[in-house]
Amino acid sequence: MRNEVFNRYRKLFASAPIRLMSRTVSAMRSMGYGDLATAIGDLDWRTVPVDDPEDPSLRYDWQALLEPAFRHMEGWLRQLASQPLGYNLDSVGYPSVTRAWSALWSHQMGIEFANRRHSAPEIAIFHGGNQALEAAILGAAEARRTRLGNGGAPTVLVPIPTFSCPLDQMALHGVRTFLLPPSDPGMDPSAADLDQVGADVDVDALYLMPINNPTGRTLAPERLRGFVEAVLQRWPHAAIILDSVYVRMHPRYGELLAWYEDDPRFADAILFVDSLSKTHGVTGLRAGVVLSRSERLREGVIRYAQNVMAGPSNAMQAVVLGLLGPFASDDEELIRDRIRLQLRIGRHLQRRRRLLLSAIAGAHAPLLHASQPVLPDPQLFDWEGSMYADLRLSGECTEAARRRGVSPTVELYLQTGIGGVPLEGFCGNRNLERHGLVVNADDPVLRAFQERAAGFVRLSFGMTPPPAGA
Repeated sequence: MRNEVFNRYRKLFASAPIRLMSRTVSAMRSMGYGDLATAIGDLDWRTVPVDDPEDPSLRYDWQALLEPAFRHMEGWLRQLASQPLGYNLDSVGYPSVTRAWSALWSHQMGIEFANRRHSAPEIAIFHGGNQALEAAILGAAEARRTRLGNGGAPTVLVPIPTFSCPLDQMALHGVRTFLLPPSDPGMDPSAADLDQVGADVDVDALYLMPINNPTGRTLAPERLRGFVEAVLQRWPHAAIILDSVYVRMHPRYGELLAWYEDDPRFADAILFVDSLSKTHGVTGLRAGVVLSRSERLREGVIRYAQNVMAGPSNAMQAVVLGLLGPFASDDEELIRDRIRLQLRIGRHLQRRRRLLLSAIAGAHAPLLHASQPVLPDPQLFDWEGSMYADLRLSGECTEAARRRGVSPTVELYLQTGIGGVPLEGFCGNRNLERHGLVVNADDPVLRAFQERAAGFVRLSFGMTPPPAGA
């Protein structure tokens, strides 16, 4: 089926594995095959086996979390039938939702954010995590204009590999980027990497993920703090945008950001971005948040939030309240249960990835490079190794792709049924490049790392069914 679909769309999908997989899913659906189609969405509770041997009640408990929240939304939708796109006039966020998100971070992360009367809000709700991230970028840009005036575009330091959407957002807003390649074999950023940034580069913001996408690796708290401190030591005015959407799923969730309270510079510099898409398995729920105490950075964020269409609709806020409401209660037992459920969802993801890694390493070893510096041991696959998996492809796979006239990642998919995205796509951005927005575009160190990344593929498990019998 994979090859049949590919041959019908060879010219269109020879270098686009995700679109090829989507087309395959559509073809399988039309023929009555459900396995692949229903496996889309890493966090969908329906991917959990009813009799999961590692967590027998996870499917039931996850379903019990989601269904009441969405039933709660149905009542709102009936009320809004005459104006289905109605938005709450308080576009910074329905107050009960901001209080619930505040309580979530207070209980789980030990960090207090609040929207207090007659004070600038510390919590701003947006239409999804990507929009929250856009608000953070614009907040940093506004802070630069306040500091220096209108001359020149802001410059954002981005350790790579990194999630691709933020790079495109920066390109759309004309933001200059310095793409910082890692010296660490595991591709984790370190303070030593900052030596690559020339003395003539003024950094206005840092974009960083404590748990990286695409590598999924956890940046240890002391290393993350050290990196942030090194950036602020060199550029005291820099905004630090920490994309923290995975942190609350991590077994050490209380440790990864605990250093935030240790130094007043952090409160003045850091914008946290969060959403529920990963921790609650609701990728289509458009609700994200920016949390910050920074007076100088919040101005742009709040001005953006005050656009009435920036926030989630009334219906979406109702769902968020249904999911997070217990955190605003005094029921400590229920709160602990909700936190445990987030961790169980994370373990489910790890299990699916571990099983698929074992399958591909066993059945398709010739397609993989002998050296796997980023690939964790399939038997010990955990958060410290990788949330995702980045496979280094062998010369045999690359040569087979050349003969067929496709990208190596498409070749991997055609042979194994396991799809992915080239890691190089997380190490650069065509829009940034065509507009001349990469400050160090001609740096040979950056070019060498991007070329090396071309030999890796980040597996897309959401488009791949669990192995039979798993």
